[in-house]
Amino acid sequence: MREGGSRSSPGPGTGSSEDPHQPPELALHDTGVGPAILLLHAFPLDASQWDHQVAALSGDFRCLRPDMWGCGESPELPEPLLATVDGYAAAVLRSLDAAGVGEFVAVGSSMGGYAALALLRLAPERLRALVLASARAAADTPEQADNRRKMAGLALRDGVETAVPMVKRLLGPGSREEPQISDPVVGRIRRCRPAGIAACQAAMAGRPDSTPLLGLVGVPALVIHGDQDAILSLDEARDEAAVLPRGELAVIAGAGHLANLEDPPAFSETLRGFLARIG
Repeated sequence: MREGGSRSSPGPGTGSSEDPHQPPELALHDTGVGPAILLLHAFPLDASQWDHQVAALSGDFRCLRPDMWGCGESPELPEPLLATVDGYAAAVLRSLDAAGVGEFVAVGSSMGGYAALALLRLAPERLRALVLASARAAADTPEQADNRRKMAGLALRDGVETAVPMVKRLLGPGSREEPQISDPVVGRIRRCRPAGIAACQAAMAGRPDSTPLLGLVGVPALVIHGDQDAILSLDEARDEAAVLPRGELAVIAGAGHLANLEDPPAFSETLRGFLARIG
């Protein structure tokens, strides 16, 4: 493949021969050349969430996008209800190792932010910077976690369509009324399989509270937030940015929980500006 083109390394669907209990490897989409940016997608989407940012940034950066197990091109976990955010982060690191990637900037949207924080726990020396887009550091309440596990079971029983109604909460009011925004989001949800929906829900339900970690983050950090986000409040985003020692906040007007899809130019320029500032 030509230099700077897109490369995709789908997982083989089985664990390594040395460790039959290791989960299957992830599909890793790899586009561009330059400093590495790891783009971690939200639930219930896949790595194609980042297509706009890849188009905008891959001329100057190597854009790496893993699919969560059972989403996009990644294989399913044999036991999706046992998925964990730390297990996903460990699989991401294995994929990056196989691609020859050392240090990287981690950019996580919602669930992807939970994975980015897990990467900070597992391999802090590899992160050059952190970007959290509509990602809550706190763990679920017991009630929220229980609801996620119920939704995981419902997806396994009734299929991916159980997740489609989430679009109304994921998008800001204006974006919901724009088919060119809402229809692709529905399409991305349908690229997940029931086991993928269940794995994401189980991983998020069991994630630890990362709030104490924020004050220890030594690298530059950016919190990106849509001011119409119905899932994470603007006050929460402000507090998150304030706790990060080298943190800053960027608010995208009119966007909801998926700001990078609702206003791609604003999100991409915000990210590019941050990358330029950190060098």
